[in-house]
Amino acid sequence: MSSLDEGVRVLAEALSGWHRGASPGLLSRAAVLFDDASREPDPRAPVGAALARGLAGDLESARRRLHEALGAHPENAGAYLALGVLCLRERDPLAHAQEASWALVAARDLCPGVGCIERSLAQALCASGEFMAALQSARVALSLDRDDHEARLWSGLLRLYFGGDVSASTVLQELPPEAEGAGRSPAVWLGAVAGAYARGEFLTARAALRRVLAPLRPSDPVESALADGVRRWHRELRGFGPDVPMAPNRWLRDVGGPVSEYARTRAALMTFRETLAHRPVLEDPNGAGPTALAVEGLLGELEARTRRGMLAWGSRLLVRGFAEAYLPVVALLEAPSPELLAAMGLVVFDG
Repeated sequence: MSSLDEGVRVLAEALSGWHRGASPGLLSRAAVLFDDASREPDPRAPVGAALARGLAGDLESARRRLHEALGAHPENAGAYLALGVLCLRERDPLAHAQEASWALVAARDLCPGVGCIERSLAQALCASGEFMAALQSARVALSLDRDDHEARLWSGLLRLYFGGDVSASTVLQELPPEAEGAGRSPAVWLGAVAGAYARGEFLTARAALRRVLAPLRPSDPVESALADGVRRWHRELRGFGPDVPMAPNRWLRDVGGPVSEYARTRAALMTFRETLAHRPVLEDPNGAGPTALAVEGLLGELEARTRRGMLAWGSRLLVRGFAEAYLPVVALLEAPSPELLAAMGLVVFDG
């Protein structure tokens, strides 16, 4: 067996025993084997060496090695994919979302029609706030595999909080039991929290949140910080909802109460209307000046724009916040899937 094939085998063994990380000894051995294989002109070896080091925690060195590999082989889709995957496994995925999106778009362009690439790209685009493109990638992933739990999760979240489709909350609540049955971590219950809150089922949401937090140890500094991030997102979720009806009392509550930007803007518009009511706009008989109807139309447009802006703000807060809370928990509790390794070319070919 060649050094490359042995490195792939050891890496797969390390990931199969993942428990809050793979065995450092196995990952180090895999990295050494891939380094040995790098002496041969096989572009997969540098990808394997960087991936093993990145999964062992040396993400900065892994990203540097992958950029060097791409400099030598710019057509290497596996290197782009590995770079995107490792960026999404950073402690702060939002800070690396742009680089992850760039790498995964390049991987998709070189290898179109691969479900795990589209799914990973949807995550990266959500983290960077590019929600329409993220929804398109999630839909492509679902068209390739209707049972892709990760694509269903991100598609449902985007439909709910970016598209305003409240029916997507049902998908988010039905998904976690299926995903856990397929070996996913309890982190997937965070989607159920979002779905339950959209339906006003607050007790159900809290129960799902407890399932997300259950495996995180409060005595561990890293895991405690991840739990704090999940709780912070939950507090944000409680302060904002998709709310299709434009009821003023719901809007005031959703955007943060009477001191919020929307509430202050709306109060200013109401004051302006009252001023105009006492001092009507003088209409020019020749039609050259503003009319009262024109001013009222302008005020209505300003308020509509304010509401649209608050919806956009809310969706960015919730969807990006979800990525910020969810992705690090998944990185802690789950190894990269065999499907991702295969897309990077890190498989042993028989014969």
